[in-house]
Amino acid sequence: MRRYAALLLAGAALAAAPAEAADTDSKGVEALKDLSIEQLAQIQVRSVSKQPEPVSAAPASIFVITSDDILRSAATSLPEALRLAPNLEFQHLDARQYAISARGFNGAESSNKLLVLIDGRSVYTPLHSGVFWELQSPLLEDINQIEVVSGPGGTLYGPNAVNGVINVTSKDARDTIGGLIRGTAGDREQTLGLRYGVKLGADAAIRFYADGYNRNDMPAGPAGNVDDRFKGWQGGFRADWGAGADQFTVQGDLFNQVPDSFDHDNDHGQNILARWTHRTGEDASLQFQAYYDDYWRRILLTKDRLQTLDAEAQYNVRVGAHALVFGAGLRTTLDLFDNNLNPFVLVPDSERLWVGNVFGQDRIALGKSLDLIAGLKLEQSSFSGLQVLPNLRLALHPNDRNLIWAAVSRAVRTPSRIDRELTFPGFLAQAPNFQSEKLVAFEAGYRGQPSRTTTLSVSFYYNLYDDIRSTEFQPGGTLPIQLMNNLAGETYGVEAWLTQQLMPWWRVSLGAATIGKHFHIKPGHVDLTNDRALGTDPGHQFNARSSMDLTRRLRFDVEARAVGGIPGTPPVPAYVEADARLGWQMGPFELYIAGENLLHKTHLESNDPNRAQRIARSVYAGTRIRF
Repeated sequence: MRRYAALLLAGAALAAAPAEAADTDSKGVEALKDLSIEQLAQIQVRSVSKQPEPVSAAPASIFVITSDDILRSAATSLPEALRLAPNLEFQHLDARQYAISARGFNGAESSNKLLVLIDGRSVYTPLHSGVFWELQSPLLEDINQIEVVSGPGGTLYGPNAVNGVINVTSKDARDTIGGLIRGTAGDREQTLGLRYGVKLGADAAIRFYADGYNRNDMPAGPAGNVDDRFKGWQGGFRADWGAGADQFTVQGDLFNQVPDSFDHDNDHGQNILARWTHRTGEDASLQFQAYYDDYWRRILLTKDRLQTLDAEAQYNVRVGAHALVFGAGLRTTLDLFDNNLNPFVLVPDSERLWVGNVFGQDRIALGKSLDLIAGLKLEQSSFSGLQVLPNLRLALHPNDRNLIWAAVSRAVRTPSRIDRELTFPGFLAQAPNFQSEKLVAFEAGYRGQPSRTTTLSVSFYYNLYDDIRSTEFQPGGTLPIQLMNNLAGETYGVEAWLTQQLMPWWRVSLGAATIGKHFHIKPGHVDLTNDRALGTDPGHQFNARSSMDLTRRLRFDVEARAVGGIPGTPPVPAYVEADARLGWQMGPFELYIAGENLLHKTHLESNDPNRAQRIARSVYAGTRIRF
């Protein structure tokens, strides 16, 4: 704690020294803060159609978390920043672990239908089809924006983009020239972030960063009194260069974290990515991207490793009334799972998988105000075979301020290694015939500006699922049990959010999401886990955010959320919580105090018997200096 207090004092001394101006990043944040509601509606996104378009024209349920949203929030990690998206379900499990989903199926083991990309690099694991959020710790100040799409994205992103896509993009190195120091110190965590960016000639720049953290354990919950505190760091670089038709990016990260459990437990890894974009004409571009990712996890007498090598190409072109995007990709993964904690093992314990795909999508202008979007992806896996993923959308834009859209899509979650190859001799048999979980989704929505100071988005969905994972006895009701595909059903709901500029200095946002679920076991079958694969989802959640510039230098932000209860043992009661942040800005120097979960000393967000702890109130002070 004394080290972080010293950092804060050092930062104050640095801020008192002469400085000509804040870095490019600081100027960019100020520019974003001053954008009007109409300008925010024109923020460029890529997640819906894999080519730039204003968010107001994107025919999908998409919510954008801007850099300014993140920096004005109380979040100190990427998962906590995702709480700002009203179309995500969120469970903070313990000090390290999170479960995040869209449109249902949330939970540590069931949250397996959401694809997450960080600068184009997938952080999905084929071990259990989920995301290890504790392994992702980018410097929040480097994030440009987060695009959260709820609904299927299989046509462009492939299997496992079933219920949504989260696309995290970082800032161009040429926009982060100069230095940055950020430090926070509080009762439950301490963080330290460093970054320095330099120009390399007229059209190039590189930045280096490091982000360290120390997080204390949470109070005992359904999983018992587990010491879940941990500490770690992540560092890396990003370089961007090019002028005219060609742009290049190379970036990479290293990380290491140590949980306070058994000796020698730790997680570590590294990745590197390269991207080349070439404009072949005014309305055409070609992009190549490749990355290598490698991580190890060692905890509680288990270890797993995943090595991924991925390459893809994409071509965008506009020909008359057609806006076309084509692409192809190839990925190979090599994994390892070694469990000495209990008798569950994967056979084989290590396996190499290959996945290849081709896709195409056409946005056809049927008239001045109506577009038809049709796409198809074919993906072949050495583990799960061929998948066909079509998508059809209509976008009606009667004027520049309003969009009405509808879609029908097919998506799948392909089998994970655990689904097919996990075994416990005599108790659980392998399931080589486990099939992909399937979804046919129907969606419709409206996005627009009812007034010059208001934006509104409303989306409706109806999802039909088949072949969802179940756990059953062998024929005749005997051991061993086996994973099968005998759950089916439907979900439906509404997602809505509104932003209103009440005063030039005061902006408020409201969000809501509901979900209804009806599932059944297929005739002649039984699920021994009592529908555990369906997750634990609140029937509704609401959030509200207020952002005020009280003076030219003083900013005050409050976010409140109300989340419905979750049945189970124990049940998770409905709760209302709030985060707040008060920041004072003086040129390149900022001081702030912030708090998360301020309304209760502790509360539950999950009843997972193996992981869930009570989530505690956290208050901290921080400083951020740019030079």
